[in-house]
Amino acid sequence: MVIIKNVTELKAYDVKQTYGIEAEGVTIRWISERGTGGPDYLHNFALRHFTLEAGGYIAPHRHAWEQEVAVTKGKLLITGRGQGRIIKEEDVAYFSADEEHGFKVLGDKPSEFYCIIGCIGKGENCIGLPE
Repeated sequence: MVIIKNVTELKAYDVKQTYGIEAEGVTIRWISERGTGGPDYLHNFALRHFTLEAGGYIAPHRHAWEQEVAVTKGKLLITGRGQGRIIKEEDVAYFSADEEHGFKVLGDKPSEFYCIIGCIGKGENCIGLPE
């Protein structure tokens, strides 16, 4: 069974309101998560899509799982632990587990990226949000 989803048709959740982390102008859409496809699929990762409005940011934070982001729109400054690196469309950035990182939009246009996270333990961090 092939699962096909259109990102624009998935519900967008405000990151600050949903997770209580310091962020402004950021939404998340869960594309795949632990329950996607049921028991026929392995769930070693989850895929999410983030949209950051102009001026938007996610404050530096850390978590126990690795993360990789692929920028599809705009330009971002990686913040936290002296990063100060810029990523833009078609760039990919990898963060190891417990590595502090955050993002801030550069310029006056929104930014978007796909984010893959590794599921740890029983995968509680890979449970998406209800549609």
